Amino acid sequence: MSPRLFSLLLATAGGLALLSAPIRAQDAPTSFSMELPFQANAATPFWLGHPATPTGELPTLDLPLQPPDATSALLVTVYFQEKDGGFLRIVWNGPDGAQTLSRNFYEGIDMSNQRSLLISPETLAGGGTLELQSGDATLGVERIRFQWLQTHQDLAAPDIDETLVIPAPGATLLAHTLDGQPPQDEGQTWQGQLVDLPLTDTPQRIEQGVEFDVDVDHAPIGGRIVLKENGLPWGQHLVVWVNRRRVGTITPVVPNMADTGFPRDATSAAIYVGWREGSAFVPVSFLLAGENTLQFSAEDDSGSGPASAANANPLPLAVKDVVLQLSYPDAGDTPPTPVSSDSSSSPTTIPTPEPDLSIPGAYSQAAHPTSTP
Repeated sequence: MSPRLFSLLLATAGGLALLSAPIRAQDAPTSFSMELPFQANAATPFWLGHPATPTGELPTLDLPLQPPDATSALLVTVYFQEKDGGFLRIVWNGPDGAQTLSRNFYEGIDMSNQRSLLISPETLAGGGTLELQSGDATLGVERIRFQWLQTHQDLAAPDIDETLVIPAPGATLLAHTLDGQPPQDEGQTWQGQLVDLPLTDTPQRIEQGVEFDVDVDHAPIGGRIVLKENGLPWGQHLVVWVNRRRVGTITPVVPNMADTGFPRDATSAAIYVGWREGSAFVPVSFLLAGENTLQFSAEDDSGSGPASAANANPLPLAVKDVVLQLSYPDAGDTPPTPVSSDSSSSPTTIPTPEPDLSIPGAYSQAAHPTSTP
């Protein structure tokens, strides 16, 4: 099968992009980061008017925008402090009136967070005002980054069927994750003899202990856990526990140092604001027939023990997109299926290991935030 072309939104690096037609540097879309509160005498790019904070019932920030051209999309990354029970609404006010882009940008973790919103050229046509509005006493936004993206043609695997977004710098993102809406429940997916089992449908705080459940009815030949975490301090990693046994550790990736999630003060020990991805191999000998539990705890890289051992109030820590990937032997056209909680099938017998009860923190009787696949 020959390779195919697909749509790619690429961030312009240094104000220039590789285009089919030459453009002048001063006309090229750019990136811009702003700290809040924004200084009255601070300069803004030609496409961004001076931010305004109109008085009203709710804290509001107005950002006048005039697209540099008619074909560029805008990726807006907002760094904010979530408030319990609050919201951060994002509205576009253009020539055709107001359009709500996100009713609530919060993810429900009540801690510092980073999230991006992709705004199409069609929405931005004619210019307008991007409005951020909070349901709390203050806006709670600390930093905003703007990146103009342009569509390119590139080569991709035949099974990639949606727009990819490549910020500068940053990992490739799927466009549907940048629509400002709550995450969709993906459900389990099969690829040949591999099955991906999502264990979360929403982000979860875990510093006080959370237990994730999954049922399997056939013994796999390999396992992998992948997740995104927010709040883990530098010098710490996550310990993975399967059925109350320690199976390995996850050290989340360190983003490019140009990422604006890093603290602006070079001497600061502040935690990176945003989600970092990590993964770990899960030996199949740790998995049981029937119900299995997965848990995570923070630990110092120095090996001195649990990060919360001397701290009765551990720092906020959250995970999302937690997926258990299992590999099964090739047994014809019908792969074995993980069994749901209401299944009456008789699971294959796998020897039960002795539990390790040394999980630190409040990990003995914890909530079960996700249903079995």
